[in-house]
Amino acid sequence: MIKVNKQIILTLVFVLLGGFLIAQKTDTIVHINGNVLLGEIKTLDNGIITFKMDGMGTIKFQLDKVNTFSSKKHFQVVMRHGIQYYGSFDTSGVKRRVMLNLLNGKKRLRVENIVEMYPIKKNFWLRTSGVFSLGFNYSKGSNIANLTTSGTVNYRNRKSYSQINWSDNTTLQNDTINSNKSDATFYIQRLLKKKWYLGFNIEGSSNSELGYDLRILSGLSIINYLVQNYHNRLYFSAGASANREWIKAEDTTSDNIEGLLGFNYHYFKYTDPEINITTYVNTYPNMTTSGRWRINYYLDARVEVINDFHVGLNFYYNFDSKPVSTDASDSDYGVNTTLSYSFH
Repeated sequence: MIKVNKQIILTLVFVLLGGFLIAQKTDTIVHINGNVLLGEIKTLDNGIITFKMDGMGTIKFQLDKVNTFSSKKHFQVVMRHGIQYYGSFDTSGVKRRVMLNLLNGKKRLRVENIVEMYPIKKNFWLRTSGVFSLGFNYSKGSNIANLTTSGTVNYRNRKSYSQINWSDNTTLQNDTINSNKSDATFYIQRLLKKKWYLGFNIEGSSNSELGYDLRILSGLSIINYLVQNYHNRLYFSAGASANREWIKAEDTTSDNIEGLLGFNYHYFKYTDPEINITTYVNTYPNMTTSGRWRINYYLDARVEVINDFHVGLNFYYNFDSKPVSTDASDSDYGVNTTLSYSFH
């Protein structure tokens, strides 16, 4: 009979037990009704806490239903007034308060003043979110079909917010493309102080109605968040950009320096039905061509029908006081119904 050293057995038991305890989800959320939930806090954004529980999987609920919470993990925390902190959390003895553990002390925060919260050491995927949309309209009487596709991918880290978005709007009649509008943008905001950010963007677009085959634009701007809470985000941007336009049906280009003044607004409501509204307007006064200025307006409104799937509509309006092509229109607009899928 083989004799096993008791010390080896005890060591193995402690190792396995320690691994089991480490694997447990030790974050807690105290509901306003007094219930205590055990699990893992993933993120907090738009007033919604994403919380993973054993047996129930990942659930989401509104921040205004939370009395307090705790987590030993370190988070990037963005407050309503733009201040950012980095630390872990303990529950607080005061209603609707949470204790933030900083490197140089503790700070008690109002739960309702926390706008965003992301784990610092989590992977790329957990800091990424986005939405993909598809729209189609057809009329037999006119034999006109309109197909739209669009998408947005967002990524956040400790000091910056990045976004890639694209859209394509194509109108077809009798198997012929009558008009086409396409856009793709890479955009990044870098935190300067509180609600002030430095913005940088690179854009590519085409619009047959406005008379250009391709426009490549690069710009720099200063951004300030006027409103920043878990239902509303409103910011304005001011800056300048340079672009090159390839004129439709011509072997010529146009180079421009433009100013920028824009407003961007986002509204989110989680209670049934979940509603997402994003709209912006950008004005570009041209510094190269006297009297020329452009306006881009966009609206996207979505209502959730089942988990992460939405129906909605989007509307765009583009105006150019002096189009680069002499036979082009000075405006273009469109409205489409959409089916969307969002993640994170």
